[in-house]
Amino acid sequence: MKPEKQIKALLKVLSEGIYEKEHILAMALLSAIAGESVFLLGPPGTAKSLVARRLKLAFKDGKAFEYLMSRFSTPDEIFGPVSISLLKNEDRYERVVDGFLPTADIVFLDEIWKASPSIQNALLTAINERIFQNGKTTLPLPMKCLIAASNELPAEDEGLEALWDRFLVRMVSNCIQSETTFYKMIRQKTYDTPQVADGLTITEEMYDSWKRDIDNICIPDEVCSAVSFIRKCLKTESRKDEVNEMDYYVSDRRWKKCFRLLQTSAFLNGRTSVDITDLPILIHCLWNKSETITVVVDIVCRSITSSIDALLDTIEKDMEQALRQKSETVKPEKSTAKGLPDTFSLTDFFFLSIQGYPYGKCLFYKTDYSHISPKNPSDGILYWDEEKKAWIVRAIFTGAAFSYKTATYSNVKKVTLQKCIGGIIIDSIPFSFKKTHGINAEGIFDNQDDRIPNIADLALARLTNDIRPQLAALQNQFVKSGHLFLSDNDLKITKKYISKYEKRVNEVDIKIQNTQKLL
Repeated sequence: MKPEKQIKALLKVLSEGIYEKEHILAMALLSAIAGESVFLLGPPGTAKSLVARRLKLAFKDGKAFEYLMSRFSTPDEIFGPVSISLLKNEDRYERVVDGFLPTADIVFLDEIWKASPSIQNALLTAINERIFQNGKTTLPLPMKCLIAASNELPAEDEGLEALWDRFLVRMVSNCIQSETTFYKMIRQKTYDTPQVADGLTITEEMYDSWKRDIDNICIPDEVCSAVSFIRKCLKTESRKDEVNEMDYYVSDRRWKKCFRLLQTSAFLNGRTSVDITDLPILIHCLWNKSETITVVVDIVCRSITSSIDALLDTIEKDMEQALRQKSETVKPEKSTAKGLPDTFSLTDFFFLSIQGYPYGKCLFYKTDYSHISPKNPSDGILYWDEEKKAWIVRAIFTGAAFSYKTATYSNVKKVTLQKCIGGIIIDSIPFSFKKTHGINAEGIFDNQDDRIPNIADLALARLTNDIRPQLAALQNQFVKSGHLFLSDNDLKITKKYISKYEKRVNEVDIKIQNTQKLL
């Protein structure tokens, strides 16, 4: 059986009778195969220990060890008692480890932060190097995954940072949110622990073979580029005022483990290469405080479309530069005393007609034109005039009274305004004014030889032939991925961010087409 089919079937069996925790179980299994540890944050009674017990069933002849920590817990309770006979007869200080953490495949430690310093120090080596020093003997640990739980994060300045850093995957385990699911859980009859068929369990031979295959999973440049975007954003967040730099700190060791986790995800999803659909997994790896989770989610989701974002930024800069060059290299036609070119047609004597506005007829109050700067954006308002059946744009300038009439208009909102050749820029999108009959397409400019050749045409072609297909392929990638380790919520958030870029692409499309008219 192929790994992806085996893991899918295994997760289905292990999730029986578990409600709204399937994604935690899936991430725990991914972590176990990658050899990483998991921290679960949540109140009592939210199935944290159940996840660990189910995870043991994934491994053939798997052994589990679980313990509830307290301030009075001793290393004997976790690693096994000291052998009295060896100490007495052979003067050897060794522990009887059978049945304790050193012999377990899956370990669950509840209230982890209450552990004593001696236990924490031993756990550091156990988690990272997978070894335990038993007297003079160094024991290799069979531990696939250590799952720790608590209803709080480690306290600051108590020396817990090193242990906290060892837990790569960090997930929040809440109470059931859906009322339907809640009553389904309430009405559920008592059932036995699910039985996993021998053909589905992961053997030691299989586990070792998978580890070698995971080492060969490719990490493409597009994934590295997205991670570079994440790293840059985390550094930016850490430098903000009133932010502790450690809130967004990710050590090199954790980054190395993150990539290993992504490789494991790709392998178990039946791929030979990490791809962009694996990136949302990092949402559960990069936060250090509960207050930073939303920021990390935003950064990771934006990284998925960061390459498209960069292309759109380039196009917008090219359009702005083209307009600047045009205004600097050509001579304007005759203007009125107020700075308004006399080649534009008027509507209702007082309004310039804005062309290409995507939401319908749009008019600009002509006397406001002289109060707008071509270099610095100024404030304005946009509102719907029911009498004219049009959108009206007005500038707000020093000394001008805010018309009492706007209080009666609908959809009033604030915008930024800026002059451009042949028209006006509204919220960074250029629009041309309608010209009088017989005036050339240059509007206020009559020198066709100074036109910037094809800049907008090239941008439009790039948007049509490159960016839109990339965005469509990205959406399709997530729709068809059938990713084993992304929860419904992970996918929902990711698709929401991708959809945002559809809106931005459409806005840039309008900006390009309007720039074409102005150049």
